[in-house]
Amino acid sequence: MHAKEMASKILQDIYKNLDEYSKDLIRADLVDVEFKGFYMRTSNKEKIFIRDLEDYENLPDVEVEDRRYRLKRVNLKHVDDGLMIIHLSSRKANSYDFEVDETYEVVYPTSDVTYEHRERILKWMDLDDEDLDILISEFDTRVEDLLTSILVNSKIKKEVLVYIDVFMDLENIKNYIESDEERIILWLHPMYLFSEDDVLKGIITYELSRYDKSLLEIYYKDVIEYCKEYKKLCNKNLRVLEKIKNIAIERNDTKSIEIIKEIQE
Repeated sequence: MHAKEMASKILQDIYKNLDEYSKDLIRADLVDVEFKGFYMRTSNKEKIFIRDLEDYENLPDVEVEDRRYRLKRVNLKHVDDGLMIIHLSSRKANSYDFEVDETYEVVYPTSDVTYEHRERILKWMDLDDEDLDILISEFDTRVEDLLTSILVNSKIKKEVLVYIDVFMDLENIKNYIESDEERIILWLHPMYLFSEDDVLKGIITYELSRYDKSLLEIYYKDVIEYCKEYKKLCNKNLRVLEKIKNIAIERNDTKSIEIIKEIQE
């Protein structure tokens, strides 16, 4: 088999067996890929190493022996610096073969950013200006309807506005409130652009509860959905979860109590 043909097969099999997060990084062109242990042998037993995709593009036009390749590890420790390292091993075989090693692992960055959080960062970064404008417009419509339904049962007299703050640090998930005598403005983190309506309703309820505590009693189930998503994104529990748990206990809401227990685990 020619070197380029063999290498092409290997690259396709590598990609096919990667986890979805690693595939997303490659599709979005957010990383350079470096290979360890990726080589072929010519009939003269000469090793041809492929350390990156540039090596692949410049392969010599030679025949190489059939080998069995194993995908051993994907190292994402340096993904914040734009680097993914893929580890392979191989041995001579009667025909080409590819398999995933039984000890295969994905090594994630040692940071507080969760898998769900990184997935949303990738979604955000993959949006062009037109797509972003459409999503924000849809978001504004959704939030306006949710806000109206919440304020019907609220004592808040000020005008309330909710926006996505597109300039926030993507890795630091926080919402902010600005308030004056006439209005309250809630700025939501960009990651919540991809949230479902019940989560958004929970966020708005939670943030506005500082002005009207009774909202927690009314919309506590939506706040639970927010707490659930916050745990996925930040791997932390919001303090309000204990208050919500007490509300659920008072109402003998066993289903909500079970959900809260799962969040707190």
